Amino acid sequence: MAQLLLDKENSGTIGFVVSCVFAGAIDKKELQAWADHVLVTTGSYPLYIVDLITFDAPLCDIFRVIGFVPHSGLSDIEDDALVGIAYIRGREPFEPKPTRDEALAALAGHSHLLARFRATFPFISMPYEIREPYDGPNAERG
Repeated sequence: MAQLLLDKENSGTIGFVVSCVFAGAIDKKELQAWADHVLVTTGSYPLYIVDLITFDAPLCDIFRVIGFVPHSGLSDIEDDALVGIAYIRGREPFEPKPTRDEALAALAGHSHLLARFRATFPFISMPYEIREPYDGPNAERG
């Protein structure tokens, strides 16, 4: 497993995980499963990981549990690509911004995020593949 960036100074991993939750790419149960996965597969971790195993509060409380606001390092278009992952997983975001087509186009253009998603959440089955390039709503899907 790659080094996890879970502290305030280096928060790329937890920032990515939190971004996935807010984008709808994962739900709270999958967040809990990720925290459990971290406990099982790593030798050291911040104490908030233990708290995330049972986290079931409103999402706005996640920063209180973590103790800081993590930085994902993702651009706006990469955040849109995470919404694309939500769509390919059959989830409808609470607020459909970006649109389905915009999100899938962002994901097609940033397919490295799908690989990162798979590496971060190896316990989540991803039966769908993104075929590049995605040409919008009239593109042939197969």
